[in-house]
This record gives sequence, C-alpha cells and structure tokens, in this order.
Amino acid sequence: MEIGRFFSLQNGRVGQYLSPRVLVVRTPFRRVPHSEEATYFGFETFAQAQKFTQRLASSGYHFQLQRSQILDQFLYEVKLPGTTAIALMLAYWDRADQRRLGTEDSQKGGANASRNLERIAA
Repeated sequence: MEIGRFFSLQNGRVGQYLSPRVLVVRTPFRRVPHSEEATYFGFETFAQAQKFTQRLASSGYHFQLQRSQILDQFLYEVKLPGTTAIALMLAYWDRADQRRLGTEDSQKGGANASRNLERIAA
C-alpha cells in the first residue's frame, strides 16, 4: 500500500489510501452523484470500531460498521458514504500518530493508534 497513490478497485472505482487505515473510494470516470464516494476506516477490534461509530453517531454522521470488505488488512471497517472531507482530517491525525508511535516504539513500546482515530472523530 502506498499512501496517496490511486489504484483500481474494479467497476470504475478507484481507491486512495490517505493513511494506513483511511481509504477513500471514488468513481471518477462516471457522472454519478457524490453519494457513491465513500471513506473507509479500518480497525483491529470490534470494540475500537464501535467506539469510533459512537462518536460518529453523536456528531450526526451516517455510517456502516461491517466486517472488512475493502480494507482486508483490518478485521472491521467503518464506511462513511458521501462526503470525504472528514477523511483528510482523520488521515492527517492517523499519520501523525503513526510517526509518533514509531518514535515511542523505539523508546518505550508505544500505544494503539486507533485510540486517536476514535478521539478525533468527536
């Protein structure tokens, strides 16, 4: 997976990873409403995904929590259909967490980056 690079998902869809756990899916070559755009967030555990969706729900977002279908490196994914604006912000923080955790891992073991995805969705 290369951050920022577009790749084919078949049926006219393309994906772009904005961070290791944030994927934006678009249909750029069709004249379709933006409702076919979606952002996917990956989580290792159901509890992490559930906390994230609770924050999304309290902020008024529509979403689907499901077993991973697109993000096969994670067990669960949260799909936010429509606007992809939130993806940019969450990907920024996820990348920052990855960099910070890389430093902490070499020093004292680090923590789980998905906690911050849950926190910033609020």
